[in-house]
Amino acid sequence: MLNFKKMKMIKKISKILFIGLFVALTTSCSDQLDIPSEASLDANANLATEDVDKLLTGLYKKMRHPNQYGYFAIMNTEIMGDNYKPVKFQWFQVQNFYENKVPAGDILLSYFYADYYAGIDRANTILKVPSANEAQKGAARYNRALSYLRLYDMFERVPLIDENYDRTPIAPSSKEDVLNFIVEDLKYAKENCVSFNGLSLLESQKTPTKEAASALLARVYRVQGDIAAAGVEAEELITSGKFSLAANPLERDPEVIFMYKGNKAETVGSWGWIMSPEARTWNCFAAADDLTALVKGEDTRKILFDFDGKDANGGYIYSKKYKTEDNSDLLVSRIAEMYLISAEAGNTARLDELQAARKSSLTLAEERRLEMSFEWTRWEDLKLEGKTSYILPYPTRAVDSNPLLK
Repeated sequence: MLNFKKMKMIKKISKILFIGLFVALTTSCSDQLDIPSEASLDANANLATEDVDKLLTGLYKKMRHPNQYGYFAIMNTEIMGDNYKPVKFQWFQVQNFYENKVPAGDILLSYFYADYYAGIDRANTILKVPSANEAQKGAARYNRALSYLRLYDMFERVPLIDENYDRTPIAPSSKEDVLNFIVEDLKYAKENCVSFNGLSLLESQKTPTKEAASALLARVYRVQGDIAAAGVEAEELITSGKFSLAANPLERDPEVIFMYKGNKAETVGSWGWIMSPEARTWNCFAAADDLTALVKGEDTRKILFDFDGKDANGGYIYSKKYKTEDNSDLLVSRIAEMYLISAEAGNTARLDELQAARKSSLTLAEERRLEMSFEWTRWEDLKLEGKTSYILPYPTRAVDSNPLLK
């Protein structure tokens, strides 16, 4: 008998064979930016607070699960980077991402673009609700900022649409303007979101908070080249006393600032599965050799990799950072990243503190690569280090819908 994973794999393979037909059938529903309208509540009505919360829940779900291939939408920049060692490519589309040679007509590419814009559209819907309170708007703008950051990672220059967008063709903005737009959204979120409450840890970790906005601001300031501003945000979080480095990196509750909580009923957390030997006959990735080589001596992060299973797994070392079940949490921000950013901003004591907790003595760049592996920061690091200048092309479908992308 086929086990559940094998049945799921066959289902996924079958789906990819029919994607072309699906696209043909749904293209007629697209507007100029290829953004499906997915709100079922009237944004112009004075909705009850709980109804706006329902819209927010739908937005969170879209962020965690952009489409039926959400694991690739989530992991695509990790696949494009250098932390993975491919075990098998079942789909040539995945191999194209790994080799940084994605054609404009790639079907996965079209999903990545359109479905992050669908998340932005959901955020804009909430921002148009007259009765939405400032905290709800802050949460929507946090998610809009994160969506644009994902798009920036892939395309850099993208059209900027806000809640006043009239659904007409719009040209892509400059890299600088995209990042500035993200910063303004995060400043608003930091000002208006609820504060992180350590007495309600899980609820705070899965809710956009002031602290979550501050953490993402630190990351974006660093991408902009303003490491001093990034360091200020990082220090605010470190000195808040709300977060701490965990003794066991797999038991990271005290470290998590924000995450999208896994939900087994949705069965969408497969980023852990494709990074495990369970997926070795499908699209599967082990950890890169030069990444695992950074784990030395008594480094506590050794527990994040399956070194003991190397021989049984054909010489591959797999990551254990995420569960292999389809309910893995989606990490967005941890306090460890803030220690690294603060150290980069000149607070060298923070590197010493991180290394004492991790029992490590790597360089700052090496610590960052190992600590943040598989958390969607490596691709930007490679760009900042001048190791890649690759940018994904705009999808053909998006260009057809929005001629100004040409």
